[in-house]
Amino acid sequence: MIGLLLVAVACSGPAPTPPAPTSTRPLPKELLVGTSGDSPPYSTRRAGTIAGLEPDLALEIGKVLDRPVRIVNVPWDGLFDALGDGKVDVVMAGVTVTPERERRFAFTEPYLQTGIVMLIRGADRKRFGSLRAICKRPHTVGVVAKSTGEAYVHDRCSKIDPVVYVTADDAVLAVASGRNDTVVHDAPVLAYLRAQQAVELDLVPLGINDEKLAWMVRQNDTALLQALNGALATLRQNGTLDRVLERWIPNLEQVRAH
Repeated sequence: MIGLLLVAVACSGPAPTPPAPTSTRPLPKELLVGTSGDSPPYSTRRAGTIAGLEPDLALEIGKVLDRPVRIVNVPWDGLFDALGDGKVDVVMAGVTVTPERERRFAFTEPYLQTGIVMLIRGADRKRFGSLRAICKRPHTVGVVAKSTGEAYVHDRCSKIDPVVYVTADDAVLAVASGRNDTVVHDAPVLAYLRAQQAVELDLVPLGINDEKLAWMVRQNDTALLQALNGALATLRQNGTLDRVLERWIPNLEQVRAH
């Protein structure tokens, strides 16, 4: 009897461990961030991936919001339509806030206020001292298509027919090689591209310091807008915002408008 009892106990073994309860919490929704890989320092192609100021900030935003982030590379001239069509959730591409754009989309609080500047060759300092100087002379002025720099040249230099480039990189290379006299564009972009050139180039302030850079969402996406503003406040408070800006923009304090 004792032997049979021991066998029965041995065969029964320990009670099986109940399965862990399955979490019913849904996975956080992926945040689709539209940017343009041909607009350094905001975003640029590096070793087959998109890198830059905006992708870095997007990843930091994802950490704060506890959401996975996917960077979607879209040509600059297609970014606005991609947002309107729902192909991306937010555009982070060095976008300047303008009344025209605000009529179509909603913007977060600005993460940087800067201005429009002119890039010239160092040897041309005496020829070009201001936007007024190039407006009065028959020089070649480069601008980037659909940029605020193009709008400013059209508005303030009615006698100038600017040379329009697809990318700022192309416009700067034209100045550096002598094929163009100057380019008018965003200060952070020209400061970054200037540092990549072997020839001496100068930035000329134009007194236009009302460029507010922000992230763009659809007007009815108020929840995302509030979340992005909250995350931006966190990045500003803990110093992450300035660290990312300084990583990508040479001489940040000169570029930043006070």
